[in-house]
Amino acid sequence: MVKPLVSGKVKKQYAKLISRLVLDLSQQLSIIQESPMFVDCPNCVWDSINKKSSNVFDSSFVAATTIFVSTDQERTISPINFSSGRCPVCIGEGQLFTRKEVCIPAMVNFLAAADFGGRYFSLPAGKEGVNFILVKTLACHYELLTNNQIFVVHNNIKCEKFRPPMVRGLGGEDTVCEMVLQTSEAGERASGKFGGGDPLRREAEAKRKIKGPTELDILRGRLTGRDS
Repeated sequence: MVKPLVSGKVKKQYAKLISRLVLDLSQQLSIIQESPMFVDCPNCVWDSINKKSSNVFDSSFVAATTIFVSTDQERTISPINFSSGRCPVCIGEGQLFTRKEVCIPAMVNFLAAADFGGRYFSLPAGKEGVNFILVKTLACHYELLTNNQIFVVHNNIKCEKFRPPMVRGLGGEDTVCEMVLQTSEAGERASGKFGGGDPLRREAEAKRKIKGPTELDILRGRLTGRDS
């Protein structure tokens, strides 16, 4: 029997060293976990044109209601009358979501503007555009990256998945999971095909189709409305 050039011991040592390198060069990558569970805010009137709260109190809401029943985020919402500003229950979003922020260690590297179709436009107020970020983390986080779409790097830069994550390693020894993100504005999804011939495009999110920016604290679940 021919002895393999790369033994199982070498593979395990490789995985150990590469994992340590990734952790040593990592920063915090915030993952915004979004569940498909969401409800219209009972406290205000939904604005179907702007896809947000109209910030007008719904006078038909007179009794407390419980949302997300039988989940770890079950809560009771009571009517809160207001005459100005944003709805105090949904913070102006018009809908209430189940979500939670998770932080994992990851290497975060911005790619050159010319790579993967990165573009910038000159506008009267300055420059605006999209850029791409290569994220590398441990292979154990593969499912977490696969099941979520919204990420935050450098504490306040909102990104969305552009290319699905893939696992790399040596000889079947899963070690590193890498993924490409695209910087984005709130309420948009990256839909261009990575490495394909289709032009890069960004389409409105199918679920909410939000027009205009959404506060990062809302996306991160820090401002999700007032509990009663």
